[in-house]
Amino acid sequence: MEKMMDYLKWRGDIPFSVSPLNEADCYLICKIGAIDWAGIIPRQGEPIPFRYAAEKYFLKYGEEGSSTVKLAGPELIPILKKASVSERYGGIGLSGFINIIEERKTEQFSALTATLPDGMRFITFRGTDDNILAWKENFYLSCSDYVSAQRDALAYLRYHSTLFEGPFIVGGHSKGGNLAIYASCAADETIRNRIDSVYCFDGPGFHSEYYDSPGYADMKSRIFKIIPKNSLVGTLLDNPDDVITVSSEDFGIAGHSGFNWETCASGFVKCGELSKSSRVFDSSIDSVLGDMDNDSRKDFIDTLFDILDSRGARTVTELTEKGRKAMLSLGVDLIKTEETKRFIYSLIRQIARDYVTETQRGIREENRAARRQREFRRQAKAIRDEQQTQ
Repeated sequence: MEKMMDYLKWRGDIPFSVSPLNEADCYLICKIGAIDWAGIIPRQGEPIPFRYAAEKYFLKYGEEGSSTVKLAGPELIPILKKASVSERYGGIGLSGFINIIEERKTEQFSALTATLPDGMRFITFRGTDDNILAWKENFYLSCSDYVSAQRDALAYLRYHSTLFEGPFIVGGHSKGGNLAIYASCAADETIRNRIDSVYCFDGPGFHSEYYDSPGYADMKSRIFKIIPKNSLVGTLLDNPDDVITVSSEDFGIAGHSGFNWETCASGFVKCGELSKSSRVFDSSIDSVLGDMDNDSRKDFIDTLFDILDSRGARTVTELTEKGRKAMLSLGVDLIKTEETKRFIYSLIRQIARDYVTETQRGIREENRAARRQREFRRQAKAIRDEQQTQ
């Protein structure tokens, strides 16, 4: 299956003037914002070409990059290295970098503005990175009307749209995709009228009533939410009916990365629907969380992250590096809280029950397909044998 690195080989030496921008390009531009550009790209000032910014970045952090890229997957650095020296992406201008981590407000926010060769601006919002605080804010989306990063995204969009004229694009991956939709729909009408399109790549959805808001109704035709067929993050909360599903063979964190989605010369390869595992996960989470009010969800999230904080880890990497013993101890602490214990047990039971049901159905379907294949081969052999005797 061809992935993003293959797409770079096909299109890296072809400028946008020859092969226009598509969703695979948009995803790659969004992931440029996953890099820690502090000290390289200032908040104010003229855009710096991507190729020069990348040179400075690797001089500063070395070939492996900074810690913020770890959660983005092993593909990020090799792909951005190749993209930065390509004809297609190397001349993209980067400006307006901002990165906020505020523990008191449970907030992680980062944004970047890219200027394409034809002058089109692309405002990108970073998704969830290696910081545990960012994951807590992600969880809060399930029990709040908004999170602090959404307000910051709106403020960034309002200010930076005043620095240039004409249409522009907004986008992001994971939580960044949610921020892109929120900021675009919450912006003033004069700003919304300038937005060419909004790209949300496997980002969490919103509460159902959000889709009835005037801002969303105005932007709906220009919003493109793209998720892989094995999506987990992108199916969280409620989603509109016109979500675009793309082909991918990977699951979990690997499947969440658009670098692992199937590509062709014109972008991502579309497919019909979500996989069974994604549908089972989505329905199971909905059925369990549906019984909890917002206060109960928030108490659960606070309890979970208080325990994580007690382990002294500030990043997912640090928590993982503490090893199996620490994780087992974490599990013991988790079930000391009765409500947390009930939640986890009910979640596991629900997912297990649904998953077993779907798995058994899948096994039956596979067995039927195997029987049909065996019968086809038997008939084909019988025909060959008959022809040989004639």
